[in-house]
Amino acid sequence: MVKYKYKMCSGLAIMPEHDMKLLKDMSKKGWHLVGMKGLLYRFEKGEACDYDYALNTEMVIEKDMLSYYEASGWYPVVIEPGYQIFRAKEGTVPIFSDKASEEEVLEKNQKHTGKWASVFGILLAAWLIIMNIINLGFIKVVVLIALNTCFVFTFLPFLGFSRSLRKLRKNNW
Repeated sequence: MVKYKYKMCSGLAIMPEHDMKLLKDMSKKGWHLVGMKGLLYRFEKGEACDYDYALNTEMVIEKDMLSYYEASGWYPVVIEPGYQIFRAKEGTVPIFSDKASEEEVLEKNQKHTGKWASVFGILLAAWLIIMNIINLGFIKVVVLIALNTCFVFTFLPFLGFSRSLRKLRKNNW
């Protein structure tokens, strides 16, 4: 019997509601999130349950914050810098009970990822110019790949946080 199953993460910063639905659907089938390996969710076989999942995107999560979530019925499943996934019984009061606190976290993450995306975008543009002026051999490809990777992994989350923020504000009006 298979004890563990893995599924690809869609991008927590880009489409969090899609991933939280995936986690909920997996739990209904008896596969419960127990961790992540890179961009893969790791599920463990258990009894089918109807859990709700929630994402928090704090860069640093304090122990008193975890205690607060647990007292509210939300239990940590994945705790990493920049993202935390919690699980609760269906119908538990959401982690963000007011739009202002959710908006604050999203704005902070949008600014953080936007700053780094700008830095890597400028470095990438500068590197492309340098590559056309000076022949650096193999190193130009390595640096280009590294800068592209850094840019993509900061710019896509920036877009995701911007999208979530826009959606939250639209629903607020």
